[in-house]
Amino acid sequence: MTAATLTAMSPRRLALHRMLRHGSFWFGGGAILLILLVALVGPLFTLDPVAQNLGARLIPPVWDVRGSWTHPLGTDQLGRDLLARLVDGARVSMFIGVQTVLVSGLIGTAMGMAAGYFGGRVDLVINFLITIRLTLPVVLVALVVVAVVGSSLTVLVVVIGLLLWDRFAVVTRSATQRLAHSDFVIAARAIGSSTPRILLVEILPNIVGPLIVVATVEVAHAVLLEAALSFLGLGVKPPLASWGLMVAESKNQLLFRPWLIAIPGVALVTLVLAINLLGDALRDVVAPEGRA
Repeated sequence: MTAATLTAMSPRRLALHRMLRHGSFWFGGGAILLILLVALVGPLFTLDPVAQNLGARLIPPVWDVRGSWTHPLGTDQLGRDLLARLVDGARVSMFIGVQTVLVSGLIGTAMGMAAGYFGGRVDLVINFLITIRLTLPVVLVALVVVAVVGSSLTVLVVVIGLLLWDRFAVVTRSATQRLAHSDFVIAARAIGSSTPRILLVEILPNIVGPLIVVATVEVAHAVLLEAALSFLGLGVKPPLASWGLMVAESKNQLLFRPWLIAIPGVALVTLVLAINLLGDALRDVVAPEGRA
């Protein structure tokens, strides 16, 4: 396609054209879509992830000569089907990742827009809060809070969400500052538009692109943080399955039955890699001038 044709395209069609030609978009988006389908539809075709059968414990995967198609990925120390627990873990990871980003995104976007639009003392206060947040070690704070309050899906979402809002705030503040004195915002003020209308109708739709990119990064961050907390015993609790918890439960079998750790580990790496690739593709589409 010629440069003249690309220039004649509308911004939306041009963004779609760039996205469809981006290899990272196809790999990352395809992998995420597959994991979502597995998480949503998989429980209809797999065994009960919490059902224990001590007579069928530590069965190897089907590619091992001792494996069985009854348990394609084998079983763990309690005879639970690894495939079923892997699917259940995908649901938990995706739920925590998406819900956490919703919490942190709402907090960070609201604070960033307020700082960028009003400036002055509001900006100073929010910058101070951002600085305080950046000085806090995320994993350590999450460990302390979860240990004191207790562990549940709701607690994990709230705690992680309250620790990952800073990037949203920084990006939103910078983008809002650039738009606060633009012509369409000045025109909106001139016709008497209220401040909430200017922020929500005029500014917010114009910063959605960068926020989507930040959201993809934070989903991956949240998934890794949940896996780390579960590995340390302060995340998802049994009978729920979590990829980090599956690794923790099998760490004593690392030298003898490595598939118990390799299977959830590969799943976790694949999900995080896919999210990062999708975020990289979206960044190139939203801000192509920033590409190397």
